Amino acid sequence: MDSEIPHHLALVMIHSLMIDGGDPKLKNDVLQHLLVLTADKHKENKMIVDNIDELLKGLFKVLETDTTNAKTACLCLVNISSKENGLNKIMSFLNSNISSNDSGIISKIIRYIDQRTPEIANAVLMLLCNLTRDKNHAIQVYEAFGNKITILESFMKLFITRDVEHESNYSYISYLLSNLCQLHEVRMWLMNSDNLQKLLPFLNLNNSLRRAGVIMTLKNCCFELEKHEWLLSEDLDLLPRLLLPLAGPEQFDEEDNEKLPLDLQYLPDDKEREPDSDLRLALLQALTQLSAKRNCREIIRDQGTYLILRELHKWEPNIELKLVCENLVDILIKTEDEIGTDNFHDLDVPEDLIDKFKKMDEAYLS
Repeated sequence: MDSEIPHHLALVMIHSLMIDGGDPKLKNDVLQHLLVLTADKHKENKMIVDNIDELLKGLFKVLETDTTNAKTACLCLVNISSKENGLNKIMSFLNSNISSNDSGIISKIIRYIDQRTPEIANAVLMLLCNLTRDKNHAIQVYEAFGNKITILESFMKLFITRDVEHESNYSYISYLLSNLCQLHEVRMWLMNSDNLQKLLPFLNLNNSLRRAGVIMTLKNCCFELEKHEWLLSEDLDLLPRLLLPLAGPEQFDEEDNEKLPLDLQYLPDDKEREPDSDLRLALLQALTQLSAKRNCREIIRDQGTYLILRELHKWEPNIELKLVCENLVDILIKTEDEIGTDNFHDLDVPEDLIDKFKKMDEAYLS
């Protein structure tokens, strides 16, 4: 099909998605064409914008009822939700259908996140990741899960279960978890069970998608101030796991090595740091959050964190990350008398000082 089609034909195509049964080959052709029309990352297609309400009805209808074409319909929704206007339209559509749909659209499509439909699962997870980027949207989606804890447990089981053939189809679960961990309830579920421990091995995985999602999940968990002592406890051993991706091949003398956890001592000459600057930032932000309280700062200092951060600062090519690293080092090298507070969250910083610090950072970066 040509991408420039008459408006009336576009409406016929969209309406055909609402028809029960019909020719699956024709429906597939229509969906493949819509997939192309929705794929532009930089601008929205006018035909899509003009008919978005009808299109969403048709795409969700196919996703809910037609397993043959569900994946392609969902990928169209992924494309639409990647743009802010499209995302808002989808969320409005989902909200408007809550009262007229007993179980809700979200709870219906979640059933595809299963070992029996791995390819559809991948598309649905991509869609859910887009829908939950914003915290308010994440709340809406999470509330539509139905039996929330059961759903979260099923996601976790799929994510950690080794499935060589279909493993990549569940990788987006880590990103979905990180988005949902914007919510206090989900963070506490993760940390009050043994599920957080199950995620830790993925921190050093070659699969960049899984590694990224787990790092972002851990960063969000670090916003729970009352959990900091547990996060830094020997039982969880989180600190060296956060530091290892930031460590390079630098060799320390014996005295300095003894200050480091065993996993950070005598690293090989080919040790590489996390290549993704966004993930290095997330790790630094997690460490900064964990440095909020005095007793936690002392734990972090005692495990040689400064040594890793010092070498990272020398190596770091990103000037903004260099500043984040400096600010964290500044906290760790100060004495507690110089810091003057047991908990940074208790500080009430005057507005004029906030503006001053902001201008100093901007001057540093310019």
